[in-house]
Amino acid sequence: MQDARSKRSRRKDPLEKLRSPGMDRYVRFAAKGAMECKHPHCWYRTKKPAKMLNHVCTAHPNPSREGVVARELKPLDASAVLGDSFVPASQKKIFLQNIDDRWNACRGPPVMETLIQKLSHEMIPWTPGLSKDLFQPPACHEMKPDLTLISRPTISCGKADLDETSSISEYVSTFRSALMEEHRAKCKAYEAYTVYSAIRMTFNPKRPHAVSIAMNGISDARPGLSVGDIVLIRPIDPVMTYVRHLYPNGMVGNIRRPSHIEIETKVLSINRGRRGALDTVTFDWCLGPEKAKALTNASTRSFAVRFIPHSRATDKCMTALDWLEGLNELQQSLVQGVLFPVSAPVVSPLKFEQRQLLFGSDIPNVVGNCELKEPLNEKQSDFVRMARARMLDASNVVRPPIILTGPAGVGKTKTLIYTIADLLGLTGSPCSSEETKNPNRILLCAPSHLACNVLTTRLAAIGLENTQIFRLFEATRPIETIPMNVLPFTCQGNSATGFLLPPPSSWVKLKVVVCTCLDAHILFKSRMTNSVIRTKAEGFHSFLAQSHSQDLLGYEVVENDARSYPFFTHLFIDEGAQATEPELLIPLSCVLDPSVGSHPQCEIAICGDPRQLSPQIYSNNFDSLGRSFLERLLRRPVTALGGGEASLLGPVKSSDLIVEGASSLVDLIRYYHKCEGQEQLTIFLTENYRGHISHLMMPSAFFYFDRLTSASHSKLSTDDDYWTDKLRSVEMLSKPVEMTVPMSPASQNELLAICRQPWPVHFCGVRGEDRNVSIENFATTDGWQNLEEANLIVDMVKALVADGVDQALVGVMSAFRGQVTLMRQLLRKEDLFNVNVGTIENFQGAETPVVIFSITRAIDFVKHDVANRIGVLGRPKKANVAMTRAKNLFIVVGNPDLLWKDDMWRQWLRFMFRNGRWYGVGLDQWHEKTISLDGMEVVATMSEAEESRCGGEDKAVVVSTLEKINRTTRFGMRNDLKQA
Repeated sequence: MQDARSKRSRRKDPLEKLRSPGMDRYVRFAAKGAMECKHPHCWYRTKKPAKMLNHVCTAHPNPSREGVVARELKPLDASAVLGDSFVPASQKKIFLQNIDDRWNACRGPPVMETLIQKLSHEMIPWTPGLSKDLFQPPACHEMKPDLTLISRPTISCGKADLDETSSISEYVSTFRSALMEEHRAKCKAYEAYTVYSAIRMTFNPKRPHAVSIAMNGISDARPGLSVGDIVLIRPIDPVMTYVRHLYPNGMVGNIRRPSHIEIETKVLSINRGRRGALDTVTFDWCLGPEKAKALTNASTRSFAVRFIPHSRATDKCMTALDWLEGLNELQQSLVQGVLFPVSAPVVSPLKFEQRQLLFGSDIPNVVGNCELKEPLNEKQSDFVRMARARMLDASNVVRPPIILTGPAGVGKTKTLIYTIADLLGLTGSPCSSEETKNPNRILLCAPSHLACNVLTTRLAAIGLENTQIFRLFEATRPIETIPMNVLPFTCQGNSATGFLLPPPSSWVKLKVVVCTCLDAHILFKSRMTNSVIRTKAEGFHSFLAQSHSQDLLGYEVVENDARSYPFFTHLFIDEGAQATEPELLIPLSCVLDPSVGSHPQCEIAICGDPRQLSPQIYSNNFDSLGRSFLERLLRRPVTALGGGEASLLGPVKSSDLIVEGASSLVDLIRYYHKCEGQEQLTIFLTENYRGHISHLMMPSAFFYFDRLTSASHSKLSTDDDYWTDKLRSVEMLSKPVEMTVPMSPASQNELLAICRQPWPVHFCGVRGEDRNVSIENFATTDGWQNLEEANLIVDMVKALVADGVDQALVGVMSAFRGQVTLMRQLLRKEDLFNVNVGTIENFQGAETPVVIFSITRAIDFVKHDVANRIGVLGRPKKANVAMTRAKNLFIVVGNPDLLWKDDMWRQWLRFMFRNGRWYGVGLDQWHEKTISLDGMEVVATMSEAEESRCGGEDKAVVVSTLEKINRTTRFGMRNDLKQA
């Protein structure tokens, strides 16, 4: 055997054997020119082909050395799609070996768990005749974490078509399986964050029960670490511990021996490194004195660290699904009216005097607040009247949700805030009669803490007192992550207890409770739901009528409200298009009271834009978790509602534009057909108050059926000139493109004439090289970087700042976290620390005066990016967010040849070229700089352009109505761009 191996090693070309056909599925190439076995449970790796030939993988069922093949041994190209970073078996076995003991370094249960039990019992005390289960927290789903390091197989789960089914059992089964698959996908992604090599811990004397470790790039990893994630720590060297030992003479004593231990703890915070420092992860370190003594010199020891995602979000969604499944058949049929609406409710129309809306000084006791001072437009007012009509005509049947939708900048949140003020009687509406007490109490939810904090601060300015608004947080939420202007509306304990729940006497004074959709689980767990409070109040009615004790803590008020009105009369969900459907089911479980009776039901409203970012998921459940409840409602077939149309979210094809009785898009975007006596369920806002009108032209045609209008353009003429002047400093960094545009005289169209427009929008073509840094940090699949684009963007920011633009007004954006990290580093080196740098997801829901967007990608991996859900090519929702973030100046930097391959971006490039806003490099396809417009027709929407395509070639140019109205040809129809 040794002689045979020696002969193999002396071959002149050891790769010749590897190149023979047969079993290349057993060999793959790793980084830096190495080969490794492909089997998932074998970690053999070598750079020598002879050793690769001699490797016998015992993990294979029938290992054989004949026919083993590999491709030519060479280093990976910098632009290749890299796989997982290689981990030698000698390091990886640290988490594969058996352990002698597991130590728990987590703190005890938070105080909020005790307060939840107290609140569920004391809100309304128990009396004979009521089940004691109503006064205890309900049974909640709790997933046991999988701490083993094994390959988790993908389990195919049964999925129902949610557009067709109306079965609650199929609905629950579909989402339950999808949630489990999503959690498995997240666990698999977290394995890339494992540090097998030696890592040192940092102990902070000011925080003795917490330790930190440095991990480069962990703050940019996706999926990102979150507070509460499980951390498994194993010392590289054995730890000397005392164990009980039975001696031969029968004596029992303690002896010291080396032990392999594993310490389980939880993440406390993830901190981004500042000024060149590495990112850090802080976690609990609450070991007992004996264990701490055994772990001597912990600050100098080396550890291996592994992360496992927490299952709290999954458990909360599972609990909501369990609640839905636990309803009886009659109750489920009532809930179907919300989840699967088939008809629109008949609501009594408002009288003439009830339709009036007051603004500004007309409102009695108005406070200095722009939310109530500025009047609403017609469509915004329609939504307020819709909510008012439902309140005045209360129903004992669960009604379908009303929906407020529209692009960014149309005033959805403003409309929502005014509606809440109107329902609470702060606008001089019929709801504010002094003769009767206003019974409305609102549960206001959003998917993210950022959106909830914004809603809290805007609510505080409409005249509500601090005791009337409660911002609900989990007990473990880090206080440093909460804005100072939000803290007065919370219930705080000390550093050990975290955030708390207010006492029962405070709950009855509240008018608005603000929380995330996931944190609404705290209300469900503490029995603060409409169903439970109503049941308790009805059983407690006789006791309250006879008692005059001052110890009731406001029970009488709760009882009266609960018997006449729901405890939460309204549920509003903002940014509803970014939440998964199980997430929205959590607040729905708090407000829905699906029981037969004469008691009124809670009214539900959802706000959001289904044409922007969808819920972020990491599995392949696009049709279930990847689509929000808001979008599913708008996509429900109108045929089920008697309308005879194919889609509820507006036209997919141009033929769908022809709808009988439809005069505008408002008549198309509704989830019921217009019938006499029925209330409209959807309001689509089209009047935009944010951004320059040129920023709306192509998004209007791409995503909103060419229906957007600009309300602010006439007011910002001075600002337009200011930002156009600032753009000149950027334009000086490159030259306008010079390309010929052949077009026969018969097909010439004034709308396609090349004419420079004085608009604050700019595209700079760059031919750079992209590379993936997935192995260098934790950026995973979206770790692409483009140094040429990053350097140009830094020059652009420096030029703007030198021209007087404040750094804080500039936002730099990319779809790739690798590029975000690179641009942040380069900007910090130039002392540009106040420039906001982030991904598209970071800018969702925000607006920035100046936005510079980096396309990043330079090579044609469009199909790969689409398959991995990264980038903006083939991702219209991400592109929509990127195009609509800028308020005054929008700049795009990218490779035009790559953008030209995407249908939508190709139309956007044509828009930039004909309006003279294309700088840098032009197209270089087949060594011809040409954009052919010969025979092109002009259409107003992207869907019309797609229909006119023939053989994969464009036959139409998209020109929106906004562009037609605002475009000028003052330089002449066919003036060359250079002469202009």
